[in-house]
Amino acid sequence: MEVKVPITKPSLIDSLPNNVIEAEEAINNLLEIKFFGFMNFIDLVFWWCVDVLKVWGDLTGLGYNLINILIFILLQPSLILLFFTLWLLERNRRGRYNG
Repeated sequence: MEVKVPITKPSLIDSLPNNVIEAEEAINNLLEIKFFGFMNFIDLVFWWCVDVLKVWGDLTGLGYNLINILIFILLQPSLILLFFTLWLLERNRRGRYNG
């Protein structure tokens, strides 16, 4: 098997930044170009989620703060514990049949 090496240096190599600060600036510029600005996209998703929580709070009469607490302080950790417990039970149950 023969490996072909380019005869001339690709022009891309000359365009690469030669220090960390320039590289970070290039990366930040690339992130801002995609999705009309990556940080703008993240901000858009965040504020959309805040608006959804506000609407749910208004619809239920509980308000934004209480809905936020119910979802992220009570519901999410409870679901994580439930699925972890179910996983442990299933792992132990299958272990009895395999051993």
